[in-house]
Amino acid sequence: MFEVILKHAPKYLSGSFFSAVVGMLMLKYYTYVFDPVSFGVLSLYLVMFKYVTTIVSLNLDSASTRFYFDYRLDRRDEYLSTIFWFITFISFIVFIVALFFMDSISNWIATNTKWIYLLTLISAIVAVYVSFLMRILYNEQKSISVLKHTILQTLINHTASVVFILKLGILGRIGGLGLGYLWNFATLLKEFANEQLFRLKFVFNIAMVRETLLLSLPSIIASVQTVLFVYLDRIFIKHYLGDGLVGIYTLGYILGQGLSMIYEAITQAVLPKVYSGLKENYESSIIELERFSYIYYSGLLIVTLLISGLAPVIVNLLSNKSYAQASSVMPFIMAGFMMGGFYKIPSLILGFHKVVWFYPFLAFVSFGTNALLNWWLIPNYGIVGASFASFAGLFIYSAIMQYISKKYVSNHYIIFVCIIYLTVFTIALGAFYG
Repeated sequence: MFEVILKHAPKYLSGSFFSAVVGMLMLKYYTYVFDPVSFGVLSLYLVMFKYVTTIVSLNLDSASTRFYFDYRLDRRDEYLSTIFWFITFISFIVFIVALFFMDSISNWIATNTKWIYLLTLISAIVAVYVSFLMRILYNEQKSISVLKHTILQTLINHTASVVFILKLGILGRIGGLGLGYLWNFATLLKEFANEQLFRLKFVFNIAMVRETLLLSLPSIIASVQTVLFVYLDRIFIKHYLGDGLVGIYTLGYILGQGLSMIYEAITQAVLPKVYSGLKENYESSIIELERFSYIYYSGLLIVTLLISGLAPVIVNLLSNKSYAQASSVMPFIMAGFMMGGFYKIPSLILGFHKVVWFYPFLAFVSFGTNALLNWWLIPNYGIVGASFASFAGLFIYSAIMQYISKKYVSNHYIIFVCIIYLTVFTIALGAFYG
């Protein structure tokens, strides 16, 4: 497992790191050209972008991974084509429904922003297709290709945004984002044709859709619930505190979210190896996964504590004084995403055993708690309350995931996880009330 991580994770991490660093450096520019109010409006459209990608994809880009390896040798093109056309059907439905609500939603976010709404909608749909094709590269462990496409999309995204913003403002930023995805989609299609990684067919196998949906339905419901609940913080902040604090909170959220690039890169490198290893030799593979998790959890905790201590310096470096409050948000957001990194291990184990029934209930409990805490804490604690609510939701989600997976792991692993989780919760609660 460590050999696979060393071979592929550095490339995945390099792409994620490059994208994150460029994105964070560009925050200096975006917070310069946009005041907190305008940045808040932009943030709400980015929330809409996330809502659309989640609903259109239904998490099928990730859910199809489990069956991808079953059909990889003889029916790969048939399976992937079926998923592709199913996503296309959903995209069409979502596009029509979104057009129907365009006036009411765009005017609630900000008046006279219909073109921003429409461009956000189209960009989000293109992003789903990019994610679908990129997942195939991950499954095939084409780490160099993943790195290349990640860098390409990042450069076009932000370069185009700089040019477009000069005359188009927020519309220009969304336009740059959309162009990055569109360009990447075109280059992915070209590479897939040349490398014969996937040949699109006019075929639709209902049985394949059915088995994928049956396995992934709990995670689909969970992912939709998660996004709907998690991004309510921006909506509550807009309602109680205004667009300006939405912008400040979003800056802290983006900076705190940077930690996710580490565990996402490691997960993408490990996932194919875990599934194939568990199928070949379950006992030795689960022991190896546990040994890896001890280092993984400890490393994430140390990195989170170190960077959290530098939050004021980082916010000051990447923005300006009008966004200074974002430094109080960043540590809790980082802690939340750290918990998101923690639950990747039990998620891999449960995914292998096809134990997925609990996801809708888990998402409702954990992120419903997040939404409830936002409603309760934001009026009293402002954006710090929102950031703590975000941490609390991810902590609950991660802890329950570990509990459900305990029958598949050793007692040593369970004891280690309990110590780590109690330590994290104690530190977070002390920081919030301290």
